[in-house]
Amino acid sequence: MTNPMTLSSIFAHNTDAGAIDAAIERHISDLGIPILVQVKAVHGGGVSLVGQVDVQPMVHMQDGQGKTYPHGVITGVPYLRVQGGTSALIIDPMVGDIGFVMVSGRDIQNVITSRQPSAPGSFRMHSMSDCVYVGGFLNGAPNQFIIMNGDGIRIVSPGTVRIEANAAEIACGLKVDGPITATGDVTGNGISLDNHTHTGVQTGSGSTGKPQ
Repeated sequence: MTNPMTLSSIFAHNTDAGAIDAAIERHISDLGIPILVQVKAVHGGGVSLVGQVDVQPMVHMQDGQGKTYPHGVITGVPYLRVQGGTSALIIDPMVGDIGFVMVSGRDIQNVITSRQPSAPGSFRMHSMSDCVYVGGFLNGAPNQFIIMNGDGIRIVSPGTVRIEANAAEIACGLKVDGPITATGDVTGNGISLDNHTHTGVQTGSGSTGKPQ
């Protein structure tokens, strides 16, 4: 917590050294630094361009007497997505998430709008209006996750895991704990489940026995 202003500190600022200290403190306070924030709203996301969030700084402002005041909400902050080219891992932020905003040195609004190298939108510097959100700090325990460690990879979800691709290959043995349902034919060791035949069976009204 910042020490409150005292009579001695006020007099100290009236000296040359105090004036220099005050100027340095003022410039340091103007620098953009990482700020811990909480997500208040999420805009966009999903399978589209990276969205934006509205966030509120969690550490309150403080005056010279030590009294604290909450910050206002910072709107339209782009958030981080793990992506290379058109391949991405999409985990959009949710309201209540906690993370950091990284404050840019210059106005980045033109770059955000055009997604191209651009001139700064204004002469402002180190403003919280020019920041990006990086999440994943101080959040609660997840109920949907992927764990990678020395024991292997574990995927857990309370919902449905769906894979959409032109084809899928599994280069190992497969164990399934539960029923398997297929809408198309199943082939095992070159034999079709739908269209295979049995030899040595006499035709008639009877049925074959169970598989052996």
